[in-house]
Amino acid sequence: MKRILVIAFLASASATAAEESRSTEATGQAAIVDDVLAAKAAAKDDALRTCVQQVATTIVTASTETDQARLLSDKIYSHSSGYIRKFTVLEDKQEGNTWVTRLRCEVSEAKLDEDMMAFGIAYRRAGMPRIMTLVAEQAINASQATGWWQGGGNGADLRVVENAFMDRMEKSGFSFIDPEVLSGKLTLETIGADPNVQKAREIGKLAGAEVVIVGRAIAKPLGEMAIDNGTFYTSVANVSARAVRTDTGEVIAATEFTGPAGKGFEQTTAGRGALSAAGRQLAADLFAKIGKVWSREQSGMKRVSLVVKGVEDYARLTGFKAVLVNSVKGVKDVQQRSLDDGRAELEVTLAGTADGLAADLAGRKYPGYGLKVKKVTANAVEVELK
Repeated sequence: MKRILVIAFLASASATAAEESRSTEATGQAAIVDDVLAAKAAAKDDALRTCVQQVATTIVTASTETDQARLLSDKIYSHSSGYIRKFTVLEDKQEGNTWVTRLRCEVSEAKLDEDMMAFGIAYRRAGMPRIMTLVAEQAINASQATGWWQGGGNGADLRVVENAFMDRMEKSGFSFIDPEVLSGKLTLETIGADPNVQKAREIGKLAGAEVVIVGRAIAKPLGEMAIDNGTFYTSVANVSARAVRTDTGEVIAATEFTGPAGKGFEQTTAGRGALSAAGRQLAADLFAKIGKVWSREQSGMKRVSLVVKGVEDYARLTGFKAVLVNSVKGVKDVQQRSLDDGRAELEVTLAGTADGLAADLAGRKYPGYGLKVKKVTANAVEVELK
């Protein structure tokens, strides 16, 4: 009876968010050799695969590199049925020695996004940016959250969420910055448990990271039950985190959730288990959102920060913006964010990359002035007008 009570106590109901899906149609074909039924099944599989390919091409571009194309084929397309929520047969017929099947499919974008990140495909397409984590943690028996960078105590006890998070992401090929690289560059103890976006950006740039994960995780008691051998405890962790691009300061993803329950015969064990489970959920949740940003940028428009130095007068800046909009390949829009003391900050929306934009700008001739590219990152370009 007590075992049943414990199981009931651990069970928890959770609301499942509606899964994102996309409807698409595709036609599959298969040659009829000896078995019509086999050809019919093969044509259906071909149509399912094509449906998944059509949705996947909105996540990764058609120019996917060879190794990624192999990953797509081996990990995604060969398991197409796993991404189909449902399908409707629109046409199923024999044409000569070929069986033709046309389907309308509901393809799970959420599942595709998850697996693209799990197999590191979207990450490779984004240029494999290096990541640094700054997540402050509050253990079940602590009175406040503390970051490992603030010193004191056992550093391993202050990185339960981070370690679980990194362990999950490293299995997919993600690269993390070792905080030891900051030794001598910055006194981390002074930044507190909640570094703001600007401070996170500064730390990440000094460490050589392109993305910084900054956040907080707090373990809280969930409940307890007396059993024959003692007391059984459960705990959960509340987590909030953001992903910040260090070159632009843009927050590209944010998440806030209560993680799965941690369990144990000691309160501290339950709390640590809750923090570890939260770290794994953080990996799934946050990088699914980041993956969508990367995928959207790879297959469509992206925003690039363009810093222009040497702006002697506003007329020259106006002329330069006109060059961008009217002459530079892929540029769809230019917005001026600021102009101060000869330094302008522009936001360029383009179908392309920051590196491609810089190359185009460097190779042009300008009326009455020259241009020198000073700095290029994945999401920002800095130039100087001469």
